[in-house]
Amino acid sequence: MDDVGVQQFPKGKVLFKQGEKGDSAYIVNSGAIGLYREAQGRKIPLATVRRGELFGEMAVIDGTPRMATAFTLEDSALMVIPIDVMLDKMKKADSFIRAIIHMLMNNLRHVHDTYSPKSRSLVDAVNNLQRQTEIVTRFLQNDIPPKARADIEQRLKALDTVLKELRRIGTAHREDDRREDSIPNEADLPT
Repeated sequence: MDDVGVQQFPKGKVLFKQGEKGDSAYIVNSGAIGLYREAQGRKIPLATVRRGELFGEMAVIDGTPRMATAFTLEDSALMVIPIDVMLDKMKKADSFIRAIIHMLMNNLRHVHDTYSPKSRSLVDAVNNLQRQTEIVTRFLQNDIPPKARADIEQRLKALDTVLKELRRIGTAHREDDRREDSIPNEADLPT
């Protein structure tokens, strides 16, 4: 690949932020990348990207703002693919293939709000439940009767307390769970 190079990034380095314009895509050579989205004043962990996986490509290909923030969970070596290389490759691709890529990206953007990665640990399961509560919270933006709204808000508040306790338990017993999380731990998100 022309003008593509592997770069080293220290743990905790923010690679790009949600809402920014995409100028590069990345492939993980080593290390791990955390992805999270900010919504309603909260940071919502989305995924952990590992060796051989691509991320950051959609904003580069279709020019839409970044859907999430990406940061290094550990020291990482990443192949950085600049926007001009990505766009050149897309231009050279068959028009049918380009159309399919754009349709797939559009589908991914729309299912992203409801998709929950498979839980590989207790912390993952708790993070998935947290994402689902965000969907219910967005439901409250609709015109619903005040009594129903109050009941839902009360239950969400109680659920938030339970989720915090479950996350604390999962984090305290992390060494007993040998599986790698597929979603970054909320405590690992940059402040």
